[in-house]
Amino acid sequence: MTSMEARIGDATRAVPLPFPWNMNAYLAAVAAHRGRSISLRQVPSEMLAERGCRGKGLWIARNHDDIIVYDADATERNADHIILHEIGHMLLGHGRSEDEPTAPLPTTLAALLPSLSIQHALGRGEFGAEREQEAEVFADMTMVYATLPRKKGRGMRIFGRGR
Repeated sequence: MTSMEARIGDATRAVPLPFPWNMNAYLAAVAAHRGRSISLRQVPSEMLAERGCRGKGLWIARNHDDIIVYDADATERNADHIILHEIGHMLLGHGRSEDEPTAPLPTTLAALLPSLSIQHALGRGEFGAEREQEAEVFADMTMVYATLPRKKGRGMRIFGRGR
């Protein structure tokens, strides 16, 4: 088992997928697990591009809650993937440490968000290639496993791997 497999396995065991699949129920379970509320905010892709997110998504960790910002023009499936990608970062422990500086939000994006203290605002460019790959695999696998029929003892496995 690779270390990525182990980390993703730990994350999926920490917050199991609801059956039947429901994104709101999953977000509530992740929030309960982390002890922090999670809210979603749609914004025009241009605002995300200003932050270097290429119109995808952004995780904003504030002092007591998290906001996932995503492209308002994304299809429902794509929006779900973006949200799960950011959840992957949360559950995989990819947050920025307190001693690392965070870049300020562009003025247009900051104007849409409540003005509470931001611990970090992390887009796809700030996690590094390995963490981005982990979050992407987490989102891909979550979307696949969320649609499969429930089987006792089924856990997520990296694509292409046998039992």
